[in-house]
Amino acid sequence: MEVKMSNKVILYLMRHGQTILNRAERTQGWCDGVLTKEGIEIASSVGLGLSDIRFKAVYCSDLGRAVKTARIVMKENKASDNLQLEELESLREVHFGKYEGELEKIMLGDILTYLNVSSIKEAEEKYDFQKEYCNSCAALDETSEAEDYDTVIKRVMKSIEGICIENSSERVENVLIVVHGGIIRLIIDYLDKSFNVRKMDNSSISKVIYENGNFKVESINDNSYSQKGKAMKIAMSL
Repeated sequence: MEVKMSNKVILYLMRHGQTILNRAERTQGWCDGVLTKEGIEIASSVGLGLSDIRFKAVYCSDLGRAVKTARIVMKENKASDNLQLEELESLREVHFGKYEGELEKIMLGDILTYLNVSSIKEAEEKYDFQKEYCNSCAALDETSEAEDYDTVIKRVMKSIEGICIENSSERVENVLIVVHGGIIRLIIDYLDKSFNVRKMDNSSISKVIYENGNFKVESINDNSYSQKGKAMKIAMSL
């Protein structure tokens, strides 16, 4: 008898824990900051909050902050068997070229000036801002290292689709993918613009369902797993 595959994969897209560059409000694309003490603590709480979910696989960007976060979460997971972490360059954050390590407000100011708008709100009203944010950065970068929107979305969606196909089976599968705030915003915006994502918290979870070749965004920027993990830590300390 032929076994029919469900082809349903639930993606848990997690942003890495807070880094020293996040705290300093500096642009962090391919440059890499270490996790802060708070970043490690919250990532651990998320790990506990996810500890009862059976993951078939775990993937992450090959940048250190994502790798560290993924390993923290995996260490807390009790429901999965023999998890192996797969680090993929294709899941890296956007490359911001000359703006790597620069204050975020300086890069944003340059982008708004380039787009001839005075605020993010005005930019969102006049442009497809997630797209033009990348394109403006690339246009302003004299080093020619910064990635434009098409380059970024093609590499990351090809990787995400490959992960879903690889992990499809006869039952519903859960897959954890630890990546970056900018990348998650681009994925969500690409799949469903109705969410209008502006903020993505460190260690938050956004859930995307893949079924029979189609994607559906279920939730974004969810901090309930962190809160659940914190409650579990308190209970264990009593």
